[in-house]
Amino acid sequence: MTLCEKATPCVLCTAAGQCELDQERHSIWLLDRRLKEIGRRVLVLSNKGGVGKSTVTYNVAATLAMRGLQVGVLDADLSGPTLPLLAGVEGARMRAGEGGLVPVEPAAGLRLVSSGFFLQDQDDPIMWRDAYKFEFLTRLLADVAWGRLDLLLVDMPPGTGGELIGLNELLGRVDGAVVVTTPQRAALADGRKAIAACREAGIPVIGVVENMSGRLFGSGGGELVAGSTGVPFLGRIPLDETIAALSDAGVAPAVAEPFSSGGRALAEVGRRLEDAIRAIRR
Repeated sequence: MTLCEKATPCVLCTAAGQCELDQERHSIWLLDRRLKEIGRRVLVLSNKGGVGKSTVTYNVAATLAMRGLQVGVLDADLSGPTLPLLAGVEGARMRAGEGGLVPVEPAAGLRLVSSGFFLQDQDDPIMWRDAYKFEFLTRLLADVAWGRLDLLLVDMPPGTGGELIGLNELLGRVDGAVVVTTPQRAALADGRKAIAACREAGIPVIGVVENMSGRLFGSGGGELVAGSTGVPFLGRIPLDETIAALSDAGVAPAVAEPFSSGGRALAEVGRRLEDAIRAIRR
């Protein structure tokens, strides 16, 4: 039986127009080949939704690409893909090239892959069991022609469950994780759980980012979490209307408005993360 002998063929095989009898072994071979071209591999996660994890991921990626790095971004939040919107490429489609599926390139040096690129309608829900999510992520990593990357950033879904365990296995080596939180007590508690989950999985935590900092939600909680867990603090991003407006327009504030309070904070987090990544020893 082929991988796609189902009532509904998998999205990637439909897009590529082919399905091999020995697809599982072929995917493993391809995955190993792709990973050899990828340098550092970093997860961006939180244990709680709504903390701005995707906004941080995309702005860090855009900052590092502007600084000359070749950056890939994998949107692993399969049920809630927001990176196409943040990157201004909502409605784009991945095409099949000679070496595999070609990532969408929102900017020079930046390659983006998301389940959102396979939806017929952006309002269509993605309702998959964990086993199929794992299968889909395997195919994304294997079938996409990422090319040589200095860094692969993975925008994780909320929580510390199947996707974290699965991607830790698929990537073979995860060089680090960035935990995003907001100043509220509930988010801070979830941030500590995310750090504990990474340590349980053997993933080094590069640092903590406090998002939506300011008078409305308070500030300083992210720094306290970092200090209490022995993790570096990468920066505080203010609750800023500029970030919201530009993100909704598909523009990275860190690149478009580097002198605004929000854009400057996001760009600084990107620079600190670059320094931390360069210091990682394999």
